[in-house]
Amino acid sequence: MFNKKEISRIFDQVMNIWIKPEMERRKLTGQIKDGFELKRAQIIFTLGKSSEIKFNEEVSIRAEVKVNRSIIKGEDIKESDIEKIERFIVDYPLNSGHITLFRFSNKWIIIFDARYNKGKIKRTLDISRDFYESAKDDLEKGRLIPFYENCWNSAELSSVCHVLCRGGKNKGHGENVKDFVEWSELGNVDKKHAEALSRLKDLRKTKYSLSLDFKTENSQEFMKIVGEMIDDAEKLASTIKSIPNQEYC
Repeated sequence: MFNKKEISRIFDQVMNIWIKPEMERRKLTGQIKDGFELKRAQIIFTLGKSSEIKFNEEVSIRAEVKVNRSIIKGEDIKESDIEKIERFIVDYPLNSGHITLFRFSNKWIIIFDARYNKGKIKRTLDISRDFYESAKDDLEKGRLIPFYENCWNSAELSSVCHVLCRGGKNKGHGENVKDFVEWSELGNVDKKHAEALSRLKDLRKTKYSLSLDFKTENSQEFMKIVGEMIDDAEKLASTIKSIPNQEYC
């Protein structure tokens, strides 16, 4: 949670770095006229592209609210009808980050999400879950060699989600494990998850070596940890506001 001073500093930085220069540029090109009143602004950050800046009607914002009277479907809702705002919903490209400012009830609201690739993360997680379900079925039927292969596939894909969130990409097995281990050492993910990923990378090789070492492993524990890894990665693609409904006066 940010305090008032921090929110004020964020607001000023966004205005000075992106919004004011863009307003001046649009004035010079005749896109906005004297007397222009800024009500909404949004900066969209997309990997490999320059930031995109939107004003007023170009910015789409919705709100989930609790009302204080019966509302007929399709009826306009006034501010006086609102008992409580549950949350604001900002529209922006799924794989991009954003900073959005808008005025509501004579106050500025600031919402931002610096995570990238939420669409790609969701798709990667869908595949990870498929491998997890296959691993579960293999374990139930005692097929341990394919079990560890599918467990590894699920765990690796879950670990890649953390890289995608930071704007990176899938680099290959060795680099993916190295990146996830380093990420765990910084305290960003559970070290047990990194240890399990490293071990699964070795266990999947039993299909080539024909070793029976995998029989001494705790397969149920691997299932538990890989399930936790999926749950953790899933949070990366959820809608989280870094400054939830905070105001700047």
